[in-house]
Amino acid sequence: MNRLKTIYAVFKSQFIILIRYPTWIIQLLFWPLIFPLIYILSAIGLSGPDNSGLKNFQNITGTDNYIAYIIIGTITWMWVNMLLWTFGTYLREEQMLGTLESNWLTPTKKFDFLIGAGLISLFIALITNIIAIAEYILIYRIQFQAPILMWFVIFLIMMPGAFGIGSIFASIVLWAKEAGAMVNIARGIIMIVCGITFPISVIPDWLQMISKIIPITHGIEAARLIMLNGYTLKEASSPIFKTIIIGIIYIIIGRLFFAFTEYKAKTTGSFDRY
Repeated sequence: MNRLKTIYAVFKSQFIILIRYPTWIIQLLFWPLIFPLIYILSAIGLSGPDNSGLKNFQNITGTDNYIAYIIIGTITWMWVNMLLWTFGTYLREEQMLGTLESNWLTPTKKFDFLIGAGLISLFIALITNIIAIAEYILIYRIQFQAPILMWFVIFLIMMPGAFGIGSIFASIVLWAKEAGAMVNIARGIIMIVCGITFPISVIPDWLQMISKIIPITHGIEAARLIMLNGYTLKEASSPIFKTIIIGIIYIIIGRLFFAFTEYKAKTTGSFDRY
């Protein structure tokens, strides 16, 4: 019960900050519309005057709906990026505000701080998905081959992996004491190796090996199979299973990273160093 109180307290404090400065919602209205255009317009230009390039794309991906293909990848990248900026930098921001040390001295499970921060990140990611999907259907006129509810099912399936990545990232940021550079590196890697705007089969084999150990890659694959190719959850069970299993492994690794961070804090007193 005390752990739930801690998680709720962190969630409540972050939620109050979130609604106190509501201008963040403005970027959620425009970013989903603008961001995919870079890749959609590039795809239109590279497809050729007679769209002959789309045949190769269809042969590789199994769909000719390249706009929806790109959008599924970019919307995933957007909420993962937001998760890195919120959940992934939570501990560092608490340190910079001067509240991390006092919180760390309380008789609570320290990992509960990250769980509470993760819940507010989940809330932001959910709002991002709702706004983006609505805009893509109403403005871009995207037609999916599955009910929209299925997208949110895949979103929930990807959350364990995303939380695992976030907890690993939060611990590393606290060690490095630099959030901006770490976020840019992480999201750049995800953009390249997870096949955000292209199938991973076109990247070198050694990069494909890296992409296959990241749960986001398999989550995007499952989303595309279901939303574009009309697969059922059973038919897309292979990437879904990989997303869940690898996601659980990342959560365990994230917990170990956090335990090491906690150990270093106790032995070196490093949290008081800016």
